[in-house]
Amino acid sequence: MMSNERHSTNQPNDSRPHEGRAPGRKQSRLIFLNLRRKRELFPSKSAPRVLLLQGPVGPFFRMAQALLNESGFDAWRVCFNIGDRLFAQRGKTLNFSGTAEGWDAWLAEMLSAHGFDFVVLFGCERQVHRVAIACCERLGVPVICLEEGYLRPGNITLEFGGNNWRSPLAGKLPPRSYSGRYADRRKGVAYPSSFSAMATYAFLYFSLRNLFSTASERKLFHKQKRTLVSEAFYWIKNYYRKFRNLSANYRCVEYLLEHHERKYFLIPLQVHDDSQLGLAAGSWNSQRLILKSIVSFARSAPASHQLVFKIHPLERGHSRDRQFIEQVSKLNDVADRVHIIDGGSLGLLTRNAAGVVTINSTSGLVAIHHGTPLAVMGQAIYRHPDLAFCVNKGIELDGFWNCKKVAPAKVRSRYLSWLHERCLQPGDFYAYEGMEVAIRALRDRLLEAVGRGRGEQGRPPARVLSASAATRAAKPEVPRA
Repeated sequence: MMSNERHSTNQPNDSRPHEGRAPGRKQSRLIFLNLRRKRELFPSKSAPRVLLLQGPVGPFFRMAQALLNESGFDAWRVCFNIGDRLFAQRGKTLNFSGTAEGWDAWLAEMLSAHGFDFVVLFGCERQVHRVAIACCERLGVPVICLEEGYLRPGNITLEFGGNNWRSPLAGKLPPRSYSGRYADRRKGVAYPSSFSAMATYAFLYFSLRNLFSTASERKLFHKQKRTLVSEAFYWIKNYYRKFRNLSANYRCVEYLLEHHERKYFLIPLQVHDDSQLGLAAGSWNSQRLILKSIVSFARSAPASHQLVFKIHPLERGHSRDRQFIEQVSKLNDVADRVHIIDGGSLGLLTRNAAGVVTINSTSGLVAIHHGTPLAVMGQAIYRHPDLAFCVNKGIELDGFWNCKKVAPAKVRSRYLSWLHERCLQPGDFYAYEGMEVAIRALRDRLLEAVGRGRGEQGRPPARVLSASAATRAAKPEVPRA
């Protein structure tokens, strides 16, 4: 394990051996020297300390760190590769490279030695973040987990402890005393520039990461199988297919709505390396879902119904699922009833479907919103028998095609309102206007947590309390760090 740190102030290269080393402790002298220099980076603590790990591709965490430091926090950032460093500040930045075991030891030392009060991360299923969450649980350090919004557009997900199937709300319904209605909730604001900004940031991030990262940095990559050459090829193919299939997608959707309204089942496929297709999916992946659903559909679905597979827009260039779907459909004599699209409105298709089948995509929440029967195969935040047809074994899917069970409108409205209230914040991770909104929401949640004194740990510093009052009143512009 190798670790090193970067700070805006040059630090002396102390080569003295570490004193007070625990006898029998197996750690290299180099590691101890690095930890000694790391201690020199930190002044005495006078404000709540926040440690930001990996964020969304782009400048979101850089801007968040700048605003937190202006708002009375002492915010630091850990970078794991050159892609992270591209979008990081020069000051208050730490670097780590090495194994998961080394990361666990390094982070535990960092949190314990320097009194960090919060950790903030994006994507709780990334390997570095799974290790970090487990480490923070041992040390009692709260973790704010960010993710794409459960309900889009115009929302981000912000929860303490985890997201999706790791969310504190996973598999639960609101308490009986809860009376909120989803219709009364603020509607998210769409940010048209979000996708193009995300694509640009992702290209820069993954290009630099794959070209210039060291061997030790590569050990903790997320999306490890994506190489620069292959990604360039797949994204060219994505845009080619998008425009080539535009009219075909339109004709297919028009045909379904005109001739098979409420008589087709929709299966929105997920990105092949979606973090939710890991532990949360169990043994399910897109290929197994395609195979099992077509076989079950051919065996048990009404003869008048159709089956529609929607390839994810981000998977359009990578996917070979179209050929697989066609082959399995022919083998099961339902080729004339199975359709494949890679575009179109998910909301429109869901609203007019007879049912939706998913592993654990957030498209399940769209089905709940529209009152469309839903089958869920994996672990998901909404996996509850009152909300969905929960499949444990593939054969159980046979019972879904003729099942029209939908939770009452009041139950669905209360659930979505509760989820919105507890998990979502306005904003966006990629469009600049949305980033400003989301970063202020993150800052405010941290201020609320500090204001509560983190349970029984005492009154927060006056510096942060005064910053809290000032920032809530003024709502200053997020700095372009």
